[in-house]
Amino acid sequence: MARFILQSDYAMQIRTEILRLLTAQTDFYQNAKLVRAENTAIAQIKNRIGARYDCATIFQPLLSPAENGGEQIDTRDQWIVTITIDITLYHLYSQTGSKDVPEHRSQRYQDAIDWLKDVGNGDTPCDLPAIIDPDTEEAVSDVRIWSQNAPNNHKW
Repeated sequence: MARFILQSDYAMQIRTEILRLLTAQTDFYQNAKLVRAENTAIAQIKNRIGARYDCATIFQPLLSPAENGGEQIDTRDQWIVTITIDITLYHLYSQTGSKDVPEHRSQRYQDAIDWLKDVGNGDTPCDLPAIIDPDTEEAVSDVRIWSQNAPNNHKW
């Protein structure tokens, strides 16, 4: 089964030995704790930005080289990959006890959540794919133009 986060993506943020301690001594990439933490992180992100951005496109897993004509092309947004890992690692650490979460993990988690709030509210622009209205083929927007006054009829 294709997954959004690859095992190699974790190397940028955490050493493999520490991640193995957090997830248990079973097969690292098939570990239920890791899968559950990743799915929780993705759900959190979708809940924050899903009203504005096309999460189905954002969280498309990489195609295997066999599925993609022999070539591996990474089209994932690297910032989304990074904050997904930040949130995942926070959830893995928090399972061990709240006082065992390193300060930098808590801070990175809070930074990710704050960014997601700002993006979800429209306060911070980003280059993620917006939700497209199938009727108008334009990006869905929360902006509504309306008036409380009845339209004027200037026909004489």
